[in-house]
Amino acid sequence: MSDRNLSMLRNTGLSYAGQAYAMLIGILILPFYLGHLGAEAYGLIGFFAVLQAWLQLLDAGLSPSLVRQIAHFRGRNGSATQRYEPGQLLRSFELIFLPLALLTALSIHFASGWIAHQWLQAEELSSATIVQCISLMGLMVGLKLYATLYKSGLQGLELHAWLNSANVIVATLRYFGGLFLVANISQNPQDFFVFQAAVGLLETLIFAVKAYSLMPNPKLLTGFNWAVVKPVLPFAAGISLTSLLWIVLTQLDKVLLSNVLPLKEYGYFSLVALMSTGIMTLTNPLVQTLLPRMTMLVAEDRIADMQALYLNATRFVCSLLFPLAGVIAFHTADLVFAWTGDAEAAKWSRQILPWYVVGSAIMAVTAFQFYLQYAYGQLRLHVWFSLVSAVLSIPVVIYATLEHGVYGAALAWFGLRMLTFLIWPSTVHKRFGAGLHRPWLQDLLRITAMTGLGLLISEPVFAAIASENRFDILLGLAVSGLICLTLVAFTSRPVVMRLYVMMTKSSV
Repeated sequence: MSDRNLSMLRNTGLSYAGQAYAMLIGILILPFYLGHLGAEAYGLIGFFAVLQAWLQLLDAGLSPSLVRQIAHFRGRNGSATQRYEPGQLLRSFELIFLPLALLTALSIHFASGWIAHQWLQAEELSSATIVQCISLMGLMVGLKLYATLYKSGLQGLELHAWLNSANVIVATLRYFGGLFLVANISQNPQDFFVFQAAVGLLETLIFAVKAYSLMPNPKLLTGFNWAVVKPVLPFAAGISLTSLLWIVLTQLDKVLLSNVLPLKEYGYFSLVALMSTGIMTLTNPLVQTLLPRMTMLVAEDRIADMQALYLNATRFVCSLLFPLAGVIAFHTADLVFAWTGDAEAAKWSRQILPWYVVGSAIMAVTAFQFYLQYAYGQLRLHVWFSLVSAVLSIPVVIYATLEHGVYGAALAWFGLRMLTFLIWPSTVHKRFGAGLHRPWLQDLLRITAMTGLGLLISEPVFAAIASENRFDILLGLAVSGLICLTLVAFTSRPVVMRLYVMMTKSSV
């Protein structure tokens, strides 16, 4: 087995370790943000997360297309002139992003007054402070566009170990630096966002330097190259449209709630959104490794190997996510209180978080059907399904949120995710892999059943361990999660080993 193939598993493991590290320090530090800055300022942080998600639309599908195109370049034996194509493509995308980033920053700056006065429902923070914070958000969104672009290029090169290390460094600076700032220097939200903007600039520069060291241009000032951009556009257009629909489906409720809820309550909701988003984020390290590998296997016409990799990756993710989501849903108030020490936040989240976290776990699973189509470079089916989903979902989310508030939004989130789960996977499997659906569904049902059994068995154990002490509660939750994971693992085939074999098979 070659070093290159062995690195696949190593990169995936390191990526998960880095992701776990970033999430862990976030879990540890974010409650301190809430305590030092207050719920309204934390609500601004949540609003920035939503704003950033929506403005990812400006990417227009170029970054994910860059991942696939560079992976495609690597899957062929190119000439001497073709070895410069990745760098030329990267430079061309940079030039496309430049007016988008500038326009975004300026638009948010000029709209900051209206957002502060007319949209957000603040009671404690001054309008001037909110205006300045929102202006800084515009700058950070522009920087994020470029950082994502450079990361995508490195992802296409399967440089996951280096990406992981760099992400760990940036996360450490962002979280611990932010904690030091709010704990010892300033509790002004404006100062916090200035610091985060500086970290965003540093992040962008780090990834830019690395990307250009591996994907150089033939000349320093080489400009836009239509020849390398043109083949990417059809796929990018499909990605762009699906991204638009994805963001509408996942972020519309959060936008509406930022207006419906007082900013303090929106801060509490941001905790809920963080946990539910974290469920889906857990799949990112695997996906970053999976997509280039699946694309290369399709390019090499090794369809059976690609399908086996898809099935084992799905089983692995479900074995992790379902027990985690189950424990969070069953012990929402206990978890939020142990996490934040805020009894009001725990009480507020009790009826909201279970629906969001279970719905997010379901969404993470159904996202794998997109990855299957992505590997083939065929997104027409996904586009049509997303269009139909948007037409049905948008009025449901608007009605549920505006008429029934945050609880209505939570029920709509879960209900729509469950409906997608019942329809979408079987449709995709029938089109892209006959024989995939039955083993896929069998494993999901088994994992779900074992998770439910684990929750029932662990309930008296949790009750015996937990007390009013926050550490005892966390210990009880950890034991409950371990029981669920053990039952799932006990009834599983050797998923990890099968995944290892598929991801380290030599390319032809």
